[in-house]
Amino acid sequence: MFPFTYLRRHTAMRRMGRGLEKATKRWIYRAVARGSRSSRPATPEALHGVRRVLLVRPNFRIGNAVIGARLIQAFAEGRPEIDIDYLGTDTTRVLFAGMPLARYHALSRSMLVRPWKLAQFLVRLRRRKYDLAVQVGDNSLTSWLLMQFCGARQRLGQRGRLEASYDWVSDVSPSHVYALTSSLAASLGLACSSRPWLMISEQERRAAATRLISPSGLRASIGIFVGGHLDKRLPLEFWQDLLREFELRQKPYLVLLGPEEEAMRTPLESVSGEFGRVLPQIPLREFLGVLANLERLITPDTGPMHMAAALGTSVLALLQVEGSRKFSPQGPSDSILFQPTPAEVAEQACATARPESLQMLNDYRGASPSTRSDTTHRTADGDTLTMYSIDRR
Repeated sequence: MFPFTYLRRHTAMRRMGRGLEKATKRWIYRAVARGSRSSRPATPEALHGVRRVLLVRPNFRIGNAVIGARLIQAFAEGRPEIDIDYLGTDTTRVLFAGMPLARYHALSRSMLVRPWKLAQFLVRLRRRKYDLAVQVGDNSLTSWLLMQFCGARQRLGQRGRLEASYDWVSDVSPSHVYALTSSLAASLGLACSSRPWLMISEQERRAAATRLISPSGLRASIGIFVGGHLDKRLPLEFWQDLLREFELRQKPYLVLLGPEEEAMRTPLESVSGEFGRVLPQIPLREFLGVLANLERLITPDTGPMHMAAALGTSVLALLQVEGSRKFSPQGPSDSILFQPTPAEVAEQACATARPESLQMLNDYRGASPSTRSDTTHRTADGDTLTMYSIDRR
């Protein structure tokens, strides 16, 4: 692991980074508050005459990326005459494969130590001559700065202490994070579902299916993601006990690891028997394919939790802090457990699935391409790519 990556992932450095960000924000808030600019509430009028829009969400967290991606679909279906560009990050770029974007701008952490790269990045943004830049998500410092320097003719941001710097403001404060994007879309006259969005090809889904086979030869229907961020993370001993519970119940399962959990692989394999399989870290698109094949994912409040929700996979969310409730999936077959024991998790996961959720899963897996939500896009090289948006509403 590179020294910079190690420092970035260290818990103390993360907490210090949060403190520095809050201090910087307070200074900027005071400076912006001195402005006398009057912002208008966001309405469909904000899209009048717009031919090119930039959606801004430069967040390196997977969950935030897939939650904000739903606005792409809203623009593509509601205003197909508008070219859509997205400003995201290099680490989440692969999540946007197949989406109806004219261009994806990838912000990289390396630009912090290579300022000339950042300058080139801003020049490319300004050359696109955007009619409107839209802040997707909350008022992050990074997105606010990029909104100011992207060169858009007009800017739409969130209500708050930075609203004086925008032409339009979205006055939404939903109790659940999934409703933020749909509320923003509604203010612009666009229809938008209140759930994350991903696109995955049938080829990707089929290629990943072989990874679900356990040593006993049975196909796993339950996936377990053992990651987590700071106080949302569960200890290794919890996951080991959970695997033992599944072995006792003879329930096939699959353990998924992220880059920060690779060190847990050997200890987890030591308690995984004939009914379980611990996958090594795999590329993100392959990870998506695995999730699309599962019937249920057990996970703390993490990025894969939102990825599973976007793919229509049932989620059993293990929450450790009250603040995670507003991020938990709300699908008909999703459920949450607050600070549970491994035995409680295993009992809930192995319970009979709801008939309606099983029927939705079977309807998708047995459907022909003509009956699914298929979308065909053309790549920059002129190739045609058919993607399947697994959106079981």
